[in-house]
Amino acid sequence: MGDKYFPIKTATACQLKWNWSTLYLYKGVTASCHRAGHGQLTPETFDTFHNTEKKQSERRRMLDGLWPEDSSCYYCRDIEQSGGSSDRMRHLAIPNQSPPELDQDPTAVVVQPTVLEVFFNNQCNLSCLYCAPELSSRMNQEYKKYGKFEKNGVVLESFPIDSDYSTMLAKFWQWMNRHSTGLSRFTIAGGEGFYQPEFETCLDYFESTEHPDLELCTITNLMLDSNKLEVFVQRFKKLVTSGKLKRVDLTCSIDCLGPEQEYTRYGMKVNTWIANFERLLQEPWLTLHINQTISVLTIKTMPALIEKIKVWKSHREIGHFFSVVTPGPSYLVPNILGNSVFKQDFDCILNSMPTATDQDQLAMQCMEGIAHNYSQSQPNSNEILKLKTYLDETDRRRGTNWVEVFPWLVKELEHVV
Repeated sequence: MGDKYFPIKTATACQLKWNWSTLYLYKGVTASCHRAGHGQLTPETFDTFHNTEKKQSERRRMLDGLWPEDSSCYYCRDIEQSGGSSDRMRHLAIPNQSPPELDQDPTAVVVQPTVLEVFFNNQCNLSCLYCAPELSSRMNQEYKKYGKFEKNGVVLESFPIDSDYSTMLAKFWQWMNRHSTGLSRFTIAGGEGFYQPEFETCLDYFESTEHPDLELCTITNLMLDSNKLEVFVQRFKKLVTSGKLKRVDLTCSIDCLGPEQEYTRYGMKVNTWIANFERLLQEPWLTLHINQTISVLTIKTMPALIEKIKVWKSHREIGHFFSVVTPGPSYLVPNILGNSVFKQDFDCILNSMPTATDQDQLAMQCMEGIAHNYSQSQPNSNEILKLKTYLDETDRRRGTNWVEVFPWLVKELEHVV
């Protein structure tokens, strides 16, 4: 039997709206992908997480060729209008993930998910500048320590964990026991999964059950001791070689190299990341991806990382993804400085990227769309002021010095009060 692709062909149809659910258990919310807007859940409504009224309404709009009214979907819309390849477009090319209900009725809006992404909690060992306290316990602790900060439109405040978390977690496992065999992909997202007890509970679950058609994915910053990483590698390997799982994917997050990266992804040690990633490269059964988040602070040293990725790719296949800061702080988006500051950097990035494989070409299309969108931008003085305010406050809290790490940025911000 050949591959089966998503059957809905309208101009805005997104497979993710039908097959994918993201659950933030500790916040009590759900979304149709990790970029989309959230809908509230309670323990009583948990079982409807994939078919909330909001999700059904968005599916109906897509059936009519319209974009959802949720502005978070405009992330893909804007990339497509810039000539790039969006998440929506890339996922349309992935076969065998459509909900089975669409086989009988290609207009169905009540379906079961085949892809599930779970944020158990925000426990994390890093405090990335473009992250948020709701996704990083380390950042949340910092925000609690210093209290609410509000100046020039920058608001920094801590995040309260949902009091229903233990109940929601129990509801989740009840749902998994009933429906997990219908999933084709299960993703554990952060905080940082390798530091969460729930992550090991998931491995225990998959070790005690049979999911031979399931892909297990986790998103990681790779900031863990090499011995601890080795324990996880061996558990993953046994799950795959025993047939308990179809495969294991690791999406490893890094944006650039050097002190710029260690400032932006606070707590990261680039050499540790590289050593851990090169250990993973030795496992041919392991599916590896690299995700780069593009922010105003990381573009200038992205080319050096891309050159390194090219070397790794010469030995084995590696998926490569990009995203602009979203839905994170608007003042970290590159566009705020206008279309001349990073023009040469984007040109260098595009000239450095390989195009030998289909995956290479998809990555190139995505980057071309991001670069084209940037080329249409104009300086935004309000957002630039927010950027300086945020960096100054970050330095005050952490004892860092953005001026030393980003000397080129000093000139760009010299007119900011």
